[in-house]
Amino acid sequence: MNKSSGLDYTVIDSSSVVVCGIGSCTDERIVIPSVVRGYTVVGVAEKAFARCSFIKSVTLPKSVKFIENQAFAWCSGLTEIKLASVTEICDRAFMGCDKLSNIDFGRSLEFIGEKAFAYCPSITSVEIPKSVSRLGSASFEGCRNLCSISLPDNVKIIENGTFYACEKLSKVIMSSSLEYIDEYAFAYCLRISEINIPDKTVINQDAFFECSLAKNGKAS
Repeated sequence: MNKSSGLDYTVIDSSSVVVCGIGSCTDERIVIPSVVRGYTVVGVAEKAFARCSFIKSVTLPKSVKFIENQAFAWCSGLTEIKLASVTEICDRAFMGCDKLSNIDFGRSLEFIGEKAFAYCPSITSVEIPKSVSRLGSASFEGCRNLCSISLPDNVKIIENGTFYACEKLSKVIMSSSLEYIDEYAFAYCLRISEINIPDKTVINQDAFFECSLAKNGKAS
């Protein structure tokens, strides 16, 4: 696979750089190299590709460990991402990517930031890797076509508004280690009618605000 050329980079220390912009690159399918001019590419900087509407896919090398705030936000043509060994996806990293539907999280991901995938209407299902320990608040807010989600054992808390207004969400697989479901975590999830929640899990009174689960009382 040919690596993309013409991208902009910023040196962050004696051996590492981050991708900081599209530069002169015109590739629709971005393939970020692992090494540039002898420096290891370790991350994607804040707003590096924000609003680059012509990008269709992004493939990251194993050397990239983090994606900063809004790095790919509002990339309206983006359909596919391959994250390889990324451990951290920061706030709003992929927010508003209208066509994003295929996400390969890899096996190293630990953290998904606030609103990282909010308002991505083409996402229909998500299987969070076992390595993930935290989903930031509203991380999948407004993903109106998300139908199913599987949460790993390491996720102890479903934070405020994590799946807010995921209107078609009907299947949620929770681990037995889940401790707390915060307010509005599943608010306006109109298709949820029944869900298995561990007995020990503490549920905020507004966790299922205005959804059929709250109305029918089927949290078992």
